[in-house]
Amino acid sequence: MVTEPTPCRPDSAVPTRSRSSATGVIGNAVRHPGGTLTLIGASAIWGLWTTAEKYALRGLPVVTVLAVSLVTAAALPWALLLRRGHRRPPRDQLRRLALLGLFEPMVGYGAIGLGMAHIDATQASVLRGSEACFVVALAALAGRRAPTPRAVGGVVLGAVGIAALGGSHAVFGLGTGDLLVLLGTVAAAAATILTGRIVRDTDPLVATAYQFGFGLLFTVPLIAGQWLLGGDLTSGGARPLHWLVAAGVCGGGLAGAFLMYNRAVTRTPVTTAGVLLNIIPVFGLAFAVLLLGERIDAWQYGGAALILAGIFLFSEADTA
Repeated sequence: MVTEPTPCRPDSAVPTRSRSSATGVIGNAVRHPGGTLTLIGASAIWGLWTTAEKYALRGLPVVTVLAVSLVTAAALPWALLLRRGHRRPPRDQLRRLALLGLFEPMVGYGAIGLGMAHIDATQASVLRGSEACFVVALAALAGRRAPTPRAVGGVVLGAVGIAALGGSHAVFGLGTGDLLVLLGTVAAAAATILTGRIVRDTDPLVATAYQFGFGLLFTVPLIAGQWLLGGDLTSGGARPLHWLVAAGVCGGGLAGAFLMYNRAVTRTPVTTAGVLLNIIPVFGLAFAVLLLGERIDAWQYGGAALILAGIFLFSEADTA
């Protein structure tokens, strides 16, 4: 094994409270353009993932899609890691990486996948946009400090935008599928906060490989339970393209997006990264319309504009 030195992390990777409140997400974006562009790219992939997951679920059961996706997602970073060589993280770090894999992808993408079996890809993309709100709330709890009025305003504006993106569906309440997607989104937000701490002293490739390795390990009991209970791991309507999308787009896309995200948060404050996740539903809606033929209305166009406006409200103190 090749022993690699502990990478040096920029100061921006460590959450600090800035005295300046004149700038926010946009100010951080200007100072960290590489990290911001990487986050936007990861958000685009996550938006595509929602559409790809919905398509794969048309031919395969939820557990099968999750398993196939995680096998591919774990194989890609591990292949890169084993080729380069690495030193196994210490036990304390392994426990945190296991917890990260439990939150996301296990609970996060498992719950989202179950929910998407009952709702459209556009609606799932809308609900996933609430992750930024949960990130800010959890970050405030973890830091034992109240968010600023600007942050509250940004969250409220983003939440209104998310509700508007849901169109008339949001007026009639949330169903089981919606609640499952929200559960997965909360787990993803918790993983976002945890990731910001882990990547301070762990190489992003190592973090991504172990995160998906543990996520796949936690999925094994679900696969076994599905098989023991007599459930089918495939279906008569499954076509080769369903398998290809599940493995290549869902699995490969997840690996790429998480590696990009884990690298970006070493250069961009984690809550800034969380706020920028608000653009995922915008990408998700676009891909669902272009690739699945789903439709959006004036409510959803307005919602996308409100989400972007909400990002501008966050102050430096909330995104540092």
